[in-house]
Amino acid sequence: MKTLFRFGISWALAMAVVGLAAPQAMADEAPAAVQTPTETATPAETATPAATAAKGEATMPDSVAILTGSATGGKRKSPFGINAIFEQSLGIGTFVADQYARNPYYGWSLDLRPRYYFTPKLFAELRFTLQGELTTSYQTSTTYKRQVMPSDLLLTLKYNNVATIPGIKVNFSPFIRLGAPTSYESRYRNLYLSTAAGFNLNRMFGEHVFLDYQFRFNKNWNRTAQPTISGTVALARFRGAEDVGGGEVINGDDNNISFSVFNALTGSFIINDQWSITLQLAIQNSWTYLSVPKDAQSSQYAKAGRGQRDRTYGTLDLTYQPWEHFGFSLGLTSQQPAKTADNKRFRFPFFDFSSEGNNYTNVYFDVFATY
Repeated sequence: MKTLFRFGISWALAMAVVGLAAPQAMADEAPAAVQTPTETATPAETATPAATAAKGEATMPDSVAILTGSATGGKRKSPFGINAIFEQSLGIGTFVADQYARNPYYGWSLDLRPRYYFTPKLFAELRFTLQGELTTSYQTSTTYKRQVMPSDLLLTLKYNNVATIPGIKVNFSPFIRLGAPTSYESRYRNLYLSTAAGFNLNRMFGEHVFLDYQFRFNKNWNRTAQPTISGTVALARFRGAEDVGGGEVINGDDNNISFSVFNALTGSFIINDQWSITLQLAIQNSWTYLSVPKDAQSSQYAKAGRGQRDRTYGTLDLTYQPWEHFGFSLGLTSQQPAKTADNKRFRFPFFDFSSEGNNYTNVYFDVFATY
């Protein structure tokens, strides 16, 4: 049996490192990096890349399988598998010199991903993550300091390498996903269910280069177009636009996402059976339920119409796996808006040079095991 059980412990490089600003990602945002932007992983077999490639199957390191949500290939002795990641990360806001912009961030996460293989290529995966921040800073009014944050519960069904495109030898892997609103963020946004469908295209070039492209369409099903705050709220107009009754008040500053489109390109250079380097770039375009007209109170940079959010994910990962069931990963990951706050220019996707205090970029160190 080849099952992937991955622990990640992520920690920092003292120079130029940046972290995730928000302690909990939205249900429609995959987190590609830790999450990688990420979304699922599988076990790797002992066969060498050359041996597997000769059979028409793409072989990849465990770390690449986690970033792309794929199976590493090879035969299995059991249909059961599990992947777990414990991670620690440090944000660049910790090192910003400006006392007004400095925002230290040091966090951890535990990612559990049990799997069941119906066939060597068709599998179902259940994913659940716990994460928290060890520093005292936090940037959301719905959480407490050092609070343990559960993620949404994600169920993915994927058919890995179900077909190969003739001529170009590219493998096609479709998948569907359901998400239950078990996170505080999703409950705050009145999410009933999230659904997604997509596919991966990948190919191994020789024995050392692996390329993967992922497309995913996500649809959220929310009770309201905006998040609501329950309980006693001081600032709410009686029978006004903010008061929706039942002790709930609309928070109009942050509209809920209706649907999103996610594209990711991953390239991995497999140095040998133990070492690999991976680079991943992902872009997510999201649209809200509401369309907002531009009026006299709007910012000069605002645009009328349906709300849209564009986010980029960039990851650089170095993996060392000295044993078949155990290894380490060190990486730099960024999750940030596609443009700067003034909406005038695009951000560099792999590092936040314009708002370091927001901790959009992190350095992580993973310790993972396979069983």
